[in-house]
Amino acid sequence: MLDSVEITWWAPEDLWDEARLKAGQIHLLDGRKDAARFVEHSTAYQIVVDVTPWLSHPLAKQLATWINPDLDPQLSEEQSSPLGLLRRMSIALSGPSAIPGHLDRLKWQGAATLAHFWGPLEKVAAVNIQTAMTPEVLASNQHLIVWTISTLRQIITLEVATGLPPRAWCEAVGPAGSLVVDGFLDPSLAAKPRFWVHDARGIPRAEEFSPASEVELFAQDLRLAQHDSALREHWRMRIQRTSQWLEILEKSATESTLSRFLR
Repeated sequence: MLDSVEITWWAPEDLWDEARLKAGQIHLLDGRKDAARFVEHSTAYQIVVDVTPWLSHPLAKQLATWINPDLDPQLSEEQSSPLGLLRRMSIALSGPSAIPGHLDRLKWQGAATLAHFWGPLEKVAAVNIQTAMTPEVLASNQHLIVWTISTLRQIITLEVATGLPPRAWCEAVGPAGSLVVDGFLDPSLAAKPRFWVHDARGIPRAEEFSPASEVELFAQDLRLAQHDSALREHWRMRIQRTSQWLEILEKSATESTLSRFLR
């Protein structure tokens, strides 16, 4: 992909070490709880990006325009999206590894998915100004966490679990139709996109997406980022948004655990 000398990979269990944040290198973050710190300490001579290749795929960009909690007042629901205004969304991420750090990776992927599909917290808060945004924890142990986020118009469920077969599944439902994507973190999307779109009557809708490999597109973006300041800034903003979501998820899980202990 690129010369390994140009890349520093930061796993979730790695300790923060500013000396490793070398200028002129690409820094790949994998499930970092302190990802926002990397953005704060990086400069124009460093490329800091989370390891979420699927976000570089045209499929991810297309789906983000469909899974939309907001609605353009100039358009009808049917015109704005084949789903209409988002009503319900479910995300499930799992992996077989139970080693330290793997659950953190899944949490980061979950937060990245929320940030990508549901938007930045400021936008969601503006749309749901009169509704509490605090996630509630439905279930929690060392291998599983399930959150639910309810607003006046939508309900979002996120589940992350270790010790299970690898899976990345997402379902979005609106009044006009529904969308299911199974394996949206898997590079096999390049060969056979696993997604289904149905209208409100259950009739499937045919969609065409680019067969390009998201891994190849991600590598291409890494090369471009060395000379493209706009792309570097886009990645910085993406990390900040994901970090915001991860922070409120982690906070709600901690508070839920404490309240159960006190009871």
